[in-house]
Amino acid sequence: MPPKNPPEKSGIKERLLASIDLIDASQACVLLRIETDDPEGAMQAMAREDGVIALIQNGRTMVPLFQFDTELGRVFDVVLDLLKLRPCRISNLMLCYLLTRAHVDFGCPPAQRFGKDDAAVVAAFRRYIKPVRHG
Repeated sequence: MPPKNPPEKSGIKERLLASIDLIDASQACVLLRIETDDPEGAMQAMAREDGVIALIQNGRTMVPLFQFDTELGRVFDVVLDLLKLRPCRISNLMLCYLLTRAHVDFGCPPAQRFGKDDAAVVAAFRRYIKPVRHG
């Protein structure tokens, strides 16, 4: 039986996580002005309700900083739209990968267009998740 997490896949995940600006659950709660004694639980609950993208790194709940409008202290509306559209085959890690890599429509990662070109980001995501139909 192959190992649960082959070393080459673990390395890919770690490199991807290292390339994304992540904040821990406590920092996310401060940013969102959430007062709680259990920041991990609060972020996990938000993630379960598709209110935030959350990742696990070294056993801790971490959230990508790109999804926050730091000036207004909230999650960008486009992130909530993408989470509602996301099919179950696309994990949070894959979603982060798609949002942080250069996209042909924008000439930059879609996450850099949050709050500016939200409709275009959603349209590009819809095209990506559209099932392939063969004649």
